[in-house]
Amino acid sequence: MPSLRNDREPPEARVLRQLAEAVLFEGLAERGPVGASGRIEWRLGPHRFRATGTLGAFGRPRLDPGSVEMADGEGGWKPADLAALVEALPAAPEHRARLLAELEQTVELCRWNAENLSPPERRTLPFAALDAALWEGHPYHPSFKARTGFSLEDHRRYGPEAAAPFRLEWLAIRRDTIALAGPGAEAAFWRAELGGEWDVLAERLGATGHSLDTHALLPVHPWQMRRLEKDALQPWLAEGRAVALGIAGPRYVASQSLRTLHNHDDPSAASVKLALAVVSTSSLRILDPHFVLTGPALSDWLADIVAADPTLRKHVTVLREYAAALADRGGPLAGHLAAIWRESPRLAPGEAAVPFNALTVCEADGSPFVAPWLERYGRDAWLDRLVAVAVLPVWHLLAAHGVALEAHGQNMILVHRDGWPERVILRDFHESAEYAPDFVTDPAGVPDFGAIDPAHAGPAEDRFHAMRSAATLAELVTDSLFVFNLSEITAALARRHGLDEAGFWRRLGRQLRRHAAEYGLEARFARLAVEAPRLRVEALLSRKLGLGEAQGSLHAPNTLFHSPDAPSGDCMIEIDGRTIPADEMEAAIRRAGDAAAFRGGSGERVAARFRDTAQSLAFILAARRHGASLLPIHPALPDEGARRLAERASCHRLFLDSLEGEALAGAAPPVPGEGELLQMSSGTTGEPKCIARPWGAVEREIESYVGAFTEPDGMIPVIACPITHSYGLICGLFVGLRRGRVPVIVDTTNPKYLLRRLREIERPVLYTAPAMLHTLARLLPEGETIHAAMVSGTLLPAPWFAAIRERVTHLFQQYGCSEAGCIAINPDLRRADAIGRPLPHHRVRAGTGPDAPAEIVVEGEGGTIRTADLGYLQPDGMLVFVARRDDTINVSGLNVYPGEVEDVVMALPGITDAVAFARPDPFAGERVTLLFSAEGPMPPRTLQDWCRRWLAGHQVPVEAVQVGAIPREANGKISRRAVAAQYRDGGLEAVA
Repeated sequence: MPSLRNDREPPEARVLRQLAEAVLFEGLAERGPVGASGRIEWRLGPHRFRATGTLGAFGRPRLDPGSVEMADGEGGWKPADLAALVEALPAAPEHRARLLAELEQTVELCRWNAENLSPPERRTLPFAALDAALWEGHPYHPSFKARTGFSLEDHRRYGPEAAAPFRLEWLAIRRDTIALAGPGAEAAFWRAELGGEWDVLAERLGATGHSLDTHALLPVHPWQMRRLEKDALQPWLAEGRAVALGIAGPRYVASQSLRTLHNHDDPSAASVKLALAVVSTSSLRILDPHFVLTGPALSDWLADIVAADPTLRKHVTVLREYAAALADRGGPLAGHLAAIWRESPRLAPGEAAVPFNALTVCEADGSPFVAPWLERYGRDAWLDRLVAVAVLPVWHLLAAHGVALEAHGQNMILVHRDGWPERVILRDFHESAEYAPDFVTDPAGVPDFGAIDPAHAGPAEDRFHAMRSAATLAELVTDSLFVFNLSEITAALARRHGLDEAGFWRRLGRQLRRHAAEYGLEARFARLAVEAPRLRVEALLSRKLGLGEAQGSLHAPNTLFHSPDAPSGDCMIEIDGRTIPADEMEAAIRRAGDAAAFRGGSGERVAARFRDTAQSLAFILAARRHGASLLPIHPALPDEGARRLAERASCHRLFLDSLEGEALAGAAPPVPGEGELLQMSSGTTGEPKCIARPWGAVEREIESYVGAFTEPDGMIPVIACPITHSYGLICGLFVGLRRGRVPVIVDTTNPKYLLRRLREIERPVLYTAPAMLHTLARLLPEGETIHAAMVSGTLLPAPWFAAIRERVTHLFQQYGCSEAGCIAINPDLRRADAIGRPLPHHRVRAGTGPDAPAEIVVEGEGGTIRTADLGYLQPDGMLVFVARRDDTINVSGLNVYPGEVEDVVMALPGITDAVAFARPDPFAGERVTLLFSAEGPMPPRTLQDWCRRWLAGHQVPVEAVQVGAIPREANGKISRRAVAAQYRDGGLEAVA
């Protein structure tokens, strides 16, 4: 059987090789580095394996044929055994048994092909014949030829390899049981599709006492008909809901996708896609009922976009899915009886068409399919032309119009003239086209999918065509077009024709940037987040093994752009002066994930406290990668305190400075669902509570943060705050990695050391607590400034703000809460209370002006969040903070905002800190009380007289008490409730 790697590679060896490649790529084994000789070793369960090969684009292992070996237990090596490799996989026994059966069937069908069929000379075949003759199957799936439910006889009769023509079975289904889209209900449609056979079927139906007035026609694959009529279809046939009309119409042949059939008698006629209850590669090949009827409207919409855009119109053709039928909508047969009609490619004189995955295969003589074209035009010229006419148009559809296609090798057709790429034909959209409502360029043009199928109504949920974010949308393109499609072509050209594969991908990354600049799409390009250090990719083998939805994806190194998070030996992060290479961090992440046995989607909650920052970070990144629910605990918390906190957050396991966790009693049983980042709220308005944010919501916050807040692009994030808190973890660390920077984590207890590190770093942006930033500003020598800093956690007192603003060149402010994450950012802080403009993934409500503040309310994907903060929105969208709602002091019906009092007090020379809060009063209801600290003794009367110069009478503190220090939290916040309680209980020592 022909193969990209070696035309003589036996089926058993190819299946073993692709399984090993998938195991390594998806991180299911503990892998060592690639040796100088190309040797790769890995451990899986009790076995050790090795092979030779390379790591190609996006970190995909490319193993040499026949090189996979396993340790023989006696110090030597032997050829690896497929069953042993499967048995060692980290999956349930039933999943391993199912996978092994599929792999064995793949080997069996490949052998049958080799023994019974002669490979054709494919370069001269017309499109439909070539589509069926691509016997190689999927280059990544290890079970690339599995067809669970097919016998060898079924394979011969209905498989694309044998190319045996067959006619379809026909059912007449009662019209109240079938839904139609496009022209499928009209007689003219059927006459065009069936010709004279229309009358034959009408007569057969009439002979049963029914007519086409009450019943509609539906074609059924013969294999599917035999399966259904033995079981699920019997009641329908008995009651006349369905009438079997037998075989009719033209002959069809299977395409490489098995369930899409080409018209053998008239190649220019439509193809038809039918439900087929066969498991092929990773999916049951019925037609998902939620995507059948939307197909015609979706493909019409795409065709209209292409027709209206000169850039697309020049090089793109859309094969419309112009009619669809679905029986038993919402019932048990939904998806098992369905059909979609699709246009066939139309070619001009001199044009020829080939499926994209034909560009990676070899002919029977071992020569690459594209070899004559490369010799004729030159490798680089041909590849550049391929990118221009086929790759960039798909990217343009995403970047310029906000529509993503699953552009894998079967869904793209290259039209060429004597091998020179001319244009691309795109097909198969009904399940594989997506958009984001807030990113699509023309929202008015989007079809009303909810009117076609009510399941599509409502907000975007990443389930159907609508995605919740542009970054999620981009993942479909980067995954299908780059990681699993174009990388196969570049790998083939590198192996056979000497292509500098890494150089090609760097050039393509630069082309994507230039495309954004050429079309004015820079802001949209940033929202796609394709310059992230790692790209989310579908983990096909993990999904097949039932390892959970979260483990159905992985994060591959981003070959398109330089990435410090790529396993290339470059530094990924710096912690207290020590640079940690990416491969070292990657190994630590794998160890943490393996030791913790994270089970994404299980609902289990895990807590972890590591005093070692690198270990803590590796554990957090492992939980994020696996989609596990994690509560990171501050490293300073003692064991018993950490245990109490974990129990309070209903965690099931706790890790304390060790990868050996302990079980916690008393937690409720896990509730399966998306993994979450767990954080304890600050407790400024009451008892701290556990806030659970799905990792998906965290990713969308990062995307929104990076896309809307571009000022720090190119700056190095310096994180001088705990990475166990969302401020340092998400806004400092994760955002820094997403921007492609190397984050620097610095000890937060030594301001002089922090200043020295800031001086050593080019263009740093500092993430720290306001109190530390204030300390740094006071320590800086005259004339020296900090390049950039972020303020968060509390509203800066006026003197602090003035001191910091003078010493920081680029001062930023962010505002948020535990439940919603970052809500707003001010990219140029000029007044302390201007806390920022809302990020685009939030909708924020507040008051209308300084005289009419109202509670700040956030409408986000998690629902309505009431912040208990008072503020207002300026006409330019800037959110201004006034006070905590619960901190407002009501004096005889007049509101006093503590911040106003504190700002006046701290303007008095000698005052170092102050906090105002309410004290009950029998006459006025509440009165203002003040605690303050000063450089020396300060008579309360002096302070009150000062306040009367600037404040109204009801705002002046009735009592002012000098204390040694105002109790602030680590992030600089003040809990006025706690301060008031300490004051009442005598817990604050007054200065005599």
